Amino acid sequence: MRIEFCSTCGAPLEARWSKIVIECRYCGAQSTPGEEGAPVPSSIPDDGRLRIAVSGRTYLILGQLAHGDSSDVYFARWVRRLGELVVVKCLRCPSDSDLMRREHAFLERLRHSPATGTERFAARIPEPIALSPVRVRGQERMIAVRRWRSGFLHSLEEVRRQHPRGVEPGVAIWTFKRLLEVLDWSHRSGVVHGAVLPPHVLIHPRDHGAMLVGWSTAGAWSRDARRGLIAISREWESWYPSRNGIGPEHDIAMAARCVLWMSGATSFNEPGRLPPGLAELLFRASSGGYDEAGKTIEQVSKRSLEDLGQPAYCPLAMPGWSI
Repeated sequence: MRIEFCSTCGAPLEARWSKIVIECRYCGAQSTPGEEGAPVPSSIPDDGRLRIAVSGRTYLILGQLAHGDSSDVYFARWVRRLGELVVVKCLRCPSDSDLMRREHAFLERLRHSPATGTERFAARIPEPIALSPVRVRGQERMIAVRRWRSGFLHSLEEVRRQHPRGVEPGVAIWTFKRLLEVLDWSHRSGVVHGAVLPPHVLIHPRDHGAMLVGWSTAGAWSRDARRGLIAISREWESWYPSRNGIGPEHDIAMAARCVLWMSGATSFNEPGRLPPGLAELLFRASSGGYDEAGKTIEQVSKRSLEDLGQPAYCPLAMPGWSI
């Protein structure tokens, strides 16, 4: 018996030398123990599950993660490198290919942003691996491949379904602050998200983490140049505070609306489970009253200290998590 470490998450792995493939109990990544330089199996055995070839790599589809306005999102694995877990986004409507290309371009732009904090905050947006049109079951579809982020399994939609009366105020506030941090970096990088909606916010229940996805309507922004939205989600149409001349206050307002909603509110002027002071701050933010995410974080921290006391660890209870 020997002990190695998972190349994906760093957890210890126990395996006999004779075992060809071992799986990490923590994150599910697979590794090939063998001696250094030993051959790696050329592929995961074909068991009939769907495989998609994108930009020279073949991915095995393991399960569906989400069903969006125009795309289906899947959990997958690169078959020729067993430890590589990915997210595959498959476009259903060919006419929306420009939106997927746009998303890919802005994700690349953000990952190479010169703004302070890029090394940290780039981990809180999708990391693009490949983008290409692919023929799937007789139909050509645009496919995007993104790196898998362990632990970010639940969107705010799932959180609200699990907590229909709203989450605890502490959970709502750390979610808001994590979103504001990503938005502050994005805005300093000259990019507005445009669609901060519940299905585009992924939560890490244990680590107080929030990841922002759904960048297909993102756009360049500066104080002297604002733009209108190029598309909206019909299902979430009422969540957009504006459609013309959008800037940071638009993203902040949508983030505030997400937090009010996850707190149990049924409209953007209801507090849900939030105490009065924090609720008033969220009301102001949701109506476009703040236009700098960094300064908004300071206001949230100050008000949270007054209403909730010293910051404390507030894990989010979700199925499958032992916290």
